[in-house]
Amino acid sequence: MTPEAVDAGRLVVAALRLDRWSTGDVSEHAARALDLGVGGFILFGGEAEAVATLTERLRRQSSHDILIGADLERGAGQQFRGLTELPPPAALAVLSDAPEAARQAGSVTARDALSVGVDWVLAPVLDLDAERTNPIVATRSFGSDPSRVAELGLRWIEGCQSQGALACAKHFPGHGRTTDDSHIGLPVVSADRETLQADLEPFARVAATVASAMVAHVVFPALGSERAATLSSTIVNGLLREQLGFDGLVATDAMIMGAIGHDDAGAAVDAVRAGCDLVLYPSDVDATIQTLKSALSEAPFGDTVAASIRRIDTALARPRTGAQAAEPMDDVRFACRTIVDRADALSDWSRSALTTVIGVSDDPDVGPPAGREGPLGAILRRELAGAGWSLTDADSDAGQQSIVVLAATPKGWKGRGGPSPEVVEQTRRILGKARRGVVVLLGHERWLDTLDVPGICAWSTETVMERAAARWIDGAVRA
Repeated sequence: MTPEAVDAGRLVVAALRLDRWSTGDVSEHAARALDLGVGGFILFGGEAEAVATLTERLRRQSSHDILIGADLERGAGQQFRGLTELPPPAALAVLSDAPEAARQAGSVTARDALSVGVDWVLAPVLDLDAERTNPIVATRSFGSDPSRVAELGLRWIEGCQSQGALACAKHFPGHGRTTDDSHIGLPVVSADRETLQADLEPFARVAATVASAMVAHVVFPALGSERAATLSSTIVNGLLREQLGFDGLVATDAMIMGAIGHDDAGAAVDAVRAGCDLVLYPSDVDATIQTLKSALSEAPFGDTVAASIRRIDTALARPRTGAQAAEPMDDVRFACRTIVDRADALSDWSRSALTTVIGVSDDPDVGPPAGREGPLGAILRRELAGAGWSLTDADSDAGQQSIVVLAATPKGWKGRGGPSPEVVEQTRRILGKARRGVVVLLGHERWLDTLDVPGICAWSTETVMERAAARWIDGAVRA
């Protein structure tokens, strides 16, 4: 196939950041990417109505059909305000009906995503929660047992794809054993081949079902790779496609991440050679497409790109309307079921006692998550006030009862999975000044052991989890 007959731009998925860019910047980036012939977009943030308007315009103005994706591991409300927020996978896994909960979560997520024109759901995470100090997985995982993760991941995928959206199993062959964040640098997993083969079970179980997979920017020497898996034909073509028999779309993780280095345009060519079909979120869309086009003069590379385009067209041809209706969901009630009480801490509390609510976090966040409605703790405070609690000023820590809302969630570029020693000490100090105290942990329940204070686990910083914690606390005290 001649280079002129291959449209390499269709392998590139550009980012549009409604959470950080002005409306004008979003429009400018979108117009340039469409002119370059990109194969799709990954969206971050925004109001649901604005997102729906944007995706309709993108599809109308594109010269070909495109994929529009988003990271929606905790429901579409994770990114888009006005849509359903859900507990993270670790929270779903604690439920007695976890398989059905996972299926329902996937179904509701896809329904909401399609309602705003997003047809590629970049979830679920199939990494194992295998390393306590892992800075980037934790609550994003269904757990540490490969069989359990496989079962819940498969149910989530079935729910999602029953609605017509494309799900994405990530991050192959597994990010759960890393102690470094691939947003910052290139992690190397030193586990032996036998251990890593066991970690592949979730991906093997879903290989015949899931529409797409995302490859990790992680090195696995025991699997025969001395480069990031994204750039390794041994991992992508050998392990994923040949050994597991996966014939769907393969996407890179975001190419702007530190693990890839400065020349992510050159790395894009290596990723495609390795077997990746989609180059996700490059730092420079123009440079990446030009580099891919330059490589088309090598005959084998042109054939590789053509094969990727055929797989992209196959994915785009799948029906995008649901085969079954997604059931209505009371997201707060659903989230309440995932709350874990590790201390029976509320047995002697009173709604009429003077109570303070203080938010504590050391997350280097550039802004509040999409679904939040104010600073940490403000939502829980508002909910308790509406339920008739007697509350002190927001910045006071001298109440008879103190509730510390502590964020300790995995986040890119943070480099740490749990709360810092300084935040732990601050939490203990606040609770120590009150007659009764409890921490509401928005993170993995294991960090309650580190804190060694009475607490409940509410898993993540989404608005729905703070609201669920407030309802749970109020109900426990009333009881």
